[in-house]
Amino acid sequence: MKHALKRAVFAAAILVSSNAYAASELEVLKNQVQQLMDRIEQLESKNRVAPAAAPQAATSKEAAPSVASSEVRKSARVATAENSGNPSISVIGNFTGQRIRGDGGVRSSSFLPLSEAEFIFGANIDTHARLDVTVTGANGGMAVEEGFITAYLPWGVNMRAGRKFLPVGRVNEMHPHALIYADRPNGLVNLFGPEIFIGDGLLLDKPLFIGDSVQTLTAGFFSTENDVAFDPTGTSQYAGLARWTGLWDIGDNATFELGANYVQGKNGIAATDAMTRIAGGHFAIKHQNLAHAGFTLEGEWLRRWQEQGTGVTTAINDGSYLLATAALNRNWHLFSRFDYSREYVPATTGWLKESAISAGLAWKFSEFQSVTLQYKHTRKALAEMAGDLGIAAGANANAMYLRWVVAIGPHGAHPY
Repeated sequence: MKHALKRAVFAAAILVSSNAYAASELEVLKNQVQQLMDRIEQLESKNRVAPAAAPQAATSKEAAPSVASSEVRKSARVATAENSGNPSISVIGNFTGQRIRGDGGVRSSSFLPLSEAEFIFGANIDTHARLDVTVTGANGGMAVEEGFITAYLPWGVNMRAGRKFLPVGRVNEMHPHALIYADRPNGLVNLFGPEIFIGDGLLLDKPLFIGDSVQTLTAGFFSTENDVAFDPTGTSQYAGLARWTGLWDIGDNATFELGANYVQGKNGIAATDAMTRIAGGHFAIKHQNLAHAGFTLEGEWLRRWQEQGTGVTTAINDGSYLLATAALNRNWHLFSRFDYSREYVPATTGWLKESAISAGLAWKFSEFQSVTLQYKHTRKALAEMAGDLGIAAGANANAMYLRWVVAIGPHGAHPY
């Protein structure tokens, strides 16, 4: 009966997979399932033989751990040792071309240059910690984009120490190649500049399982050289962070996510203790069936209060986006995004407002390769976004993006 069940599972796996994989990929899947079945047979054989070899242990009042448990622990130790000596290494190439046409005769274009290459190294140090390092190459230079240790502490607390994309909002802590669109949302550019908001420090997070939901609390202390939200000279400033995120099941194929965060620290703009405060929230609704068809609706809003000094009005910036995606199947995805930003600075009266609309198509060949075509129209660009597009502040621009992302080597799953 057991062997018949295994054969049935094996046949079902082949039948389901035949519609989604090419012949070569199907052969790989067959081999992997066969290896798994062989491994199960080996473990079952050991479990049958071991009790007969040690009858005294079975009659002892203080019974030794079961053979199965010992095997699991041994396998875990072996896996950890192998991973420590042989860290997973992957390389991701992000080729992004763009064509921009703006007011005042602004023209610029590039065709699929290697805009960024990521070299990712990761391994378990032991059963208590893990090391992840991401080195990027862009514009002829190399830099450590992320490098942090994750320590697994008692009571289910995770500690990350080192250089990390900060968990502010929903998009900031994701690598660009993991996003369905090719650019960075205008609202985040206006708040933090064209680069990702990064900090060096310590983050603690604690997941709580309440009913059918997962609630995650995060707190951290870090230093940042961000020259838009904090110090214009790029001098490192210290700040604290607090964040809450909740995830609920709303059906067999759908989830709802809601979160909020707060950041506060000195900004170095004036000799006095001028502060920058950032607060906001995000949400996401996702639905996907077994055929990988579905939709998502997500968005975030962030507000930055930036003190300019004693007796000077505080500058206020809002940045937000709303993204809708439709997955036709595992390969083809449509998306549209609306960006909205506004700012109030002491030198102006009233609010300056910017909006942008994007639409695009993403073709995912496989887990290791995808192509994205995107159009974006920006109206009345604010200073930071105008600088990124190469147009004058307050001008309009049309942009076309063509992105080709390729990956080689093992790499972890993208954040949900």
